[in-house]
Amino acid sequence: MDTSQYMEMFLEESKDHLQSLNERLLDLEKDPEDSDAINEIFRSAHTLKGMSATMGFTAIAELTHDMENVLDLIRNEKLHADEDIVDILFKSVDALQQMVDNVEAGNPEDSVDVKGLVEKLNAIASGNSTGSIAKSSTDKSSAAPADAAGTDDKKADMSIELTDIDKDLINKAKESGLRAMHVRIILAETCVLKAVRSYMVMSALDELGDVIKSVPPAEDLEQEKFDLSFDVILLTGEEEQRVESTLLGISEIKQVMIEIIKLDAPVSVPAVKKAAVPAVAKSSAPVKKKQAIQHHDNMKGGQSVRVGIEKLDSLMNLVGELVINKTRLEQIGNTHRITELVETVEQMDRVTSDLQSIVMKVRMVPVGQVFNRFPRVVRDLAKELGKEVNLTIEGEETELDRTVIDEIGDPLVHLIRNSMDHGIEHPDDREAKGKPRVGKVGLIARHEGNNVIIMVTDDGAGMDAAVIRDKALEKGVITQEDADNMTESEAVRLIFLPGFSTSDVITDVSGRGVGMDVVRTTIEALGGVIDVETKRNAGSIFKIKLPLTLAIIQALLVNVQKEIYAIPLASIDSTINITPDDIKTIQNRETIVIRGEIIPIVRLNQALNVPPAADFDSDEIYIVVVHIGDKKCGIMVDRLIGQQEIVIKTLGKLLSGIKVISGATVLGNGQIALILDVAILMQ
Repeated sequence: MDTSQYMEMFLEESKDHLQSLNERLLDLEKDPEDSDAINEIFRSAHTLKGMSATMGFTAIAELTHDMENVLDLIRNEKLHADEDIVDILFKSVDALQQMVDNVEAGNPEDSVDVKGLVEKLNAIASGNSTGSIAKSSTDKSSAAPADAAGTDDKKADMSIELTDIDKDLINKAKESGLRAMHVRIILAETCVLKAVRSYMVMSALDELGDVIKSVPPAEDLEQEKFDLSFDVILLTGEEEQRVESTLLGISEIKQVMIEIIKLDAPVSVPAVKKAAVPAVAKSSAPVKKKQAIQHHDNMKGGQSVRVGIEKLDSLMNLVGELVINKTRLEQIGNTHRITELVETVEQMDRVTSDLQSIVMKVRMVPVGQVFNRFPRVVRDLAKELGKEVNLTIEGEETELDRTVIDEIGDPLVHLIRNSMDHGIEHPDDREAKGKPRVGKVGLIARHEGNNVIIMVTDDGAGMDAAVIRDKALEKGVITQEDADNMTESEAVRLIFLPGFSTSDVITDVSGRGVGMDVVRTTIEALGGVIDVETKRNAGSIFKIKLPLTLAIIQALLVNVQKEIYAIPLASIDSTINITPDDIKTIQNRETIVIRGEIIPIVRLNQALNVPPAADFDSDEIYIVVVHIGDKKCGIMVDRLIGQQEIVIKTLGKLLSGIKVISGATVLGNGQIALILDVAILMQ
């Protein structure tokens, strides 16, 4: 069976289940009696096991099966979920994550060594703790289901109840030259993935004909609500030998029994069946892949569908092309005074605006998709550092563009680790200061205009500006003169410089001088800014300001000679026009003074090496004052065109090395305008 077509779905679903396992294990750790958490953990592990086995990833399936044995004991209150057991389950989830990552990268799944984990899980499940566990495990493995007994006897009862619908389908099949077979499939006693085997059987039968009935029904087969055998009615043109050999080719199938159905034969439900046989319509009987997917989606969130980000990017590009052509039609209508065309374009304008808005909303995803990984991060770090920490999350429903969401995960990891290591004190130290032994770390998101604010807070020791300043002097990052003229806020911001660290000891968590500069660089590359506020013995607040989206932004269009450039509006502080006399030279750099503030300027024509145009004339000098954080700069341009909403398009690999340009956009008249990277211009 070719499963490659389901790989993308498998990876997405696996990541969802692994995230659920992490979240619910945290709940179980807090409250070992939480039955909802236990049941959800068991369901996630069980589903992951079945998916993995179906895809042929036996190492993942076997590890989840070993986890499931332990979880089943906890679920049936035969085992208490103490700290050691939860730790082993967490390590198992980590190993599963590595395996799934290997699969995604095209590497062997079994390259992860899980032998030690498997031994620990099996030791727990075997009942080393109490005799009752050992007994339950033995009973479970040795118990033989009723319908498995005597199945080798070819004279076993092969009758099955048929409804009027079943009989009608069989008669119609007979008219078409097909035969109706009653097929009983008996699994091996050692089979641990019954749902997977039933799925493989159904898939194989689907290739041979049509399954119109299953006993038990398809849903019960999916949930393993059957013993070691199940029955189906197959309409096929194949011979019995072909059907039997096909099914016996599936692993862990012990026996296949086939009988041709004759409608004049007596019908009754076999005594060995435990569940009543419902009337199952043809469309609901086979356990097909598409049906399983639809069932899962309906269970997860109603009417929803997964869409790859590349498809949304393509849709956004098409909307951009539509806007360009709409503007062109408008120009044609105005030029040739075609009233009907102008009226149609006005209606088209409303439609394209609505379409653009909808596409933007589709791209927006809750920031909680990033936040939900951090409870586990904080839990593991707290254990590693010997600290007690409580993480609070606020505003996880706040939405950001998917491209921004994908990039902010690593910066937030650095900030959380920094707060845990440098910020939160050890419990004894906190107690000595009169603080609670349990420290607080907060992760907060909220909308602020056209931006999203994300804050990482802690109630730890805070940062000492003097210590940071002295460390920067020691490392030669700043001069003594810089240190003497530096405010406390400026001194604290030195932590964002490359290679800077106040830690004297290098650990797995921090001290190598990397992290905070990476955070600043990544945030600025996203068009955002980061700042920090701190108070001794009260804690710190790292504040990140990000644009809502990187796909469509508001920009100011400017001229440099005849070239048009776009400056993101989020980076613009103000615009002014000046005379040549307003430009002063300070320390070999051109500057201007605005409201008593000295601001360096950059001549954009020089920065971009734009040659002068003979027929371009501009007597005025325009300055666009931009900012990144508290740092300001004036960009000198030849003319201001106006504000416009633009669709950002990447430059591609060929032009990716041009640092001053962050992208391009297509204007309404079809002309290309390059988008300036303000952060690079200000360096």
